[in-house]
Amino acid sequence: MQVKFWGTRGSLPTALTSEVVKQKIRHALEGAAGLDLTNESVLNRYLERLPFTARGTAGGNTPCIEIRSGDQLLIIDAGSGLRDLGDDLLLNRGFVKGYHQANFLTTHTHWDHIQGFPFFRPAFIPNNQFIFHSPFEDLAARFAQQQNSLFFPVSMSYMSANFEFRYIPANEWSQIGNFRVYPMRLSHPGVAYGYRVDDGHASVVCATDSEYKRVDPTSTERFVEFFRESDLLIFDAQYSLSEALDKPDWGHSTALMGAEFARRARVKGLVLSHHDPSSSDEKIWEAREQAENYLIHHPDHYTCEVIVAYDGLEITL
Repeated sequence: MQVKFWGTRGSLPTALTSEVVKQKIRHALEGAAGLDLTNESVLNRYLERLPFTARGTAGGNTPCIEIRSGDQLLIIDAGSGLRDLGDDLLLNRGFVKGYHQANFLTTHTHWDHIQGFPFFRPAFIPNNQFIFHSPFEDLAARFAQQQNSLFFPVSMSYMSANFEFRYIPANEWSQIGNFRVYPMRLSHPGVAYGYRVDDGHASVVCATDSEYKRVDPTSTERFVEFFRESDLLIFDAQYSLSEALDKPDWGHSTALMGAEFARRARVKGLVLSHHDPSSSDEKIWEAREQAENYLIHHPDHYTCEVIVAYDGLEITL
């Protein structure tokens, strides 16, 4: 199974400012004092040694995750990252010719999770087929409403691909091509679902947009079982602990809570995602360090890999 993140920011797309870019350049230049940067091998080694926060960024696109197994393509959410995924499907994977298929899972229909769909160019190619699966019985109407002429100039009826919306029940396994999918309702304003995806070789849980007000074993048991021994847990880490306490009912969680669930559920890899629009790269990576330290110093000494999701990150399971 291959997992690629095309959008990892929560709430709204967020671009780096010119000042932030300048500070990254400054940081990189300060560390290069005394090096012969005209030597390409020296330059390349130096760039590789830079921390990711200096040479890269978490990115600014809203949620979109690609999961591949064999020739099957499953897309979780249609945030602004879907535009870049769509361009890749056209340029590199044959969708420009039509007669290609992808399946979608929708966690919920807040704007940050669907706003990329009107810009998904493969949907404008005749004979491509896109099948949307979710526990929302009115999902087709929700997507169409986003492209009502009051809000967007191009309606879904103008898109030339074939669309199908299929209901799958929550708390049951459903088969989607090579994938078995289990939706479970999360704690988020309105209704939102997490998904456990299994292809027979690996399992991924996507649990963005969820809040955990009570952390006692009884209250969290269903979440622990949902996450249990997954190869990858993609977790909502939008806030710091103090921010989460200050924002009850906003429907988001923290890296520390992700670490605690990872420990209880014995997951193999924890991916921190759905970063707050106001969070700098430094703040995001500090949250990862806090989660790692929490696991290292916990009395039961269970640790797993803690990964920061960023636009373009690819993981093979």
